[in-house]
Amino acid sequence: MNQAPRHPLQADTGLVALGLAVAAFSLFAVGDAASKLVVAESNAGMALWGRSLAFAIVMLPLVRPRHWRSVLLDVPVRLLLLRSVFPFLGGVCVIASMAYVPLAQVTTILFVAPLISMALGRLVLGEAVNRWGWLAVALGFLGVVIIMRPFGNGFSWVLLIPAMGGIFTAIAQVMTRFVAQLASPRSILVYTMLVALLLSTLALPFIWQTPTRGQWLFLASSGLCQAVGQACMIAAYVRAGASRIAPYSYAQLLTATLLGCLVFGEVPDLLSVLGAALIVAGGLVSLKFAGWRPAVAISMDRGVKQL
Repeated sequence: MNQAPRHPLQADTGLVALGLAVAAFSLFAVGDAASKLVVAESNAGMALWGRSLAFAIVMLPLVRPRHWRSVLLDVPVRLLLLRSVFPFLGGVCVIASMAYVPLAQVTTILFVAPLISMALGRLVLGEAVNRWGWLAVALGFLGVVIIMRPFGNGFSWVLLIPAMGGIFTAIAQVMTRFVAQLASPRSILVYTMLVALLLSTLALPFIWQTPTRGQWLFLASSGLCQAVGQACMIAAYVRAGASRIAPYSYAQLLTATLLGCLVFGEVPDLLSVLGAALIVAGGLVSLKFAGWRPAVAISMDRGVKQL
């Protein structure tokens, strides 16, 4: 925990990090839609394992044999293992909730993640958040509350599953920001992949159902989106602060809503639309007025491009 940063630190306020973030969150929505198709015909455990397997098949060949020692051992192993558990738990919550909750609603509830990420970025990492930033947080939180409807007949305890997924995702996002000072994005990505594959494989004896050809296709698509999305997200977070990247995650909401309508016939009701609008409004406020200033950003000289 007391290791000196391995990478030079620099501020990056350009468009590259933000473009990577938008790409990452959009890919996550596409991957979630593919997983939902598997869950509808099989079970959540198979969807999670298949996504993890496809993720590994995509990523493993990209790591050159001579780099394996540095990727796996010349890093803070325990810290990377701990960080990798949180995106896995977030994925478990998201995929498990897809059997009961519409895709757009799952994605919208997940927006507790950037709210927590922004707060943790301020409290833990010392990233600047001005009053406009906190207004954006308040708008987003109000939107999530409206969608979950905790005080009305529309509330269901199952909605807490994606909410927990959002909490785990936020912790992973902020830990990525810290761990990136001690390990390359390549190591972070490989550990994320290996931990997900190992933990999901342990459950196979209890949940196995032989996938059909169509399900294998959906599993492959989900894993590919997850792999590329993770690479983009890590690259974005090591270029800019958690509080700067967080507002762009509404791209996942817009993509999920569109896919929910086109693929699953899920038309959001008025309250869901209102809640989503408040979340997007919070994002727009933060983009226009919040003036995010990450405390530090990590150079990508040993980044994803060197996989």
